[in-house]
Amino acid sequence: MNNFSLAKSRALVGGRLLLNGLGLRNGRKVFAVGFNKCATTSLHALFTSLGLPSYHGTRWRRSDSMWLFRAFDCFSDGIPQDLAKLDRLFPGSKYVLQVRDLESWVCSRLAHIERAKKEGIYRGDLEWDATEHAVRSWILQRNQHHLFVQEYFADRPDDLLVVNFIRDRSAGTRVANFLGFRGIFERPENNVNPEKDVPSRHNEMLSRCAAELGIPVQELKYDIYCPSLLEPGGQPRFPADSSLGSRDSRESAAHVGASI
Repeated sequence: MNNFSLAKSRALVGGRLLLNGLGLRNGRKVFAVGFNKCATTSLHALFTSLGLPSYHGTRWRRSDSMWLFRAFDCFSDGIPQDLAKLDRLFPGSKYVLQVRDLESWVCSRLAHIERAKKEGIYRGDLEWDATEHAVRSWILQRNQHHLFVQEYFADRPDDLLVVNFIRDRSAGTRVANFLGFRGIFERPENNVNPEKDVPSRHNEMLSRCAAELGIPVQELKYDIYCPSLLEPGGQPRFPADSSLGSRDSRESAAHVGASI
């Protein structure tokens, strides 16, 4: 983005924040409902570049900070506690399910936690720690949440976009077009570095957890869910990876399940 475009975006954001705060504007809401460590910082940067007041943090997740929802248009960094409540509060909103392959997502989370501990700013619990217990819980929660979101919007495909912002070079354009902006848009790459060296201990921890859960090695590269974690006899309804399509695709999903 050049200096002129950046200044224009900042001016738009500032003006819209002011109007929002005065109650003179009722902009459509956009919720990034995927997990953290899936390029949420880059998504936030894209929203801002589009001139949309964007909040990147955790306070929106409980869906009870109405002043926050009045002030901003876009929200990211973590999953909402009650998606249906958000949908009721803000009809007509758009939802982005940002995803990332299981392997790099888990390793990114582990690195984030270890870095926070080293810097003395770690605030966690049993479910947010660099342990095998935490990793197993992340994997199961990811499967459950991604499938729930897709099921929730199964009859409203125009309201949900599934996108791998890290892997898909056209992600900026796809998200912007989804929100009604025409043209081609750059993909911001804030904090995106998929080639970063991963400590062997993180890969080994993930391998042990995957083995305990019965997840085949190839599924560690899937960015939506692990078919092996479905209930016995369950028929895959959605693609396990965004490269197979983001809408209901029984045939492709079944193919992925059959290849395992």
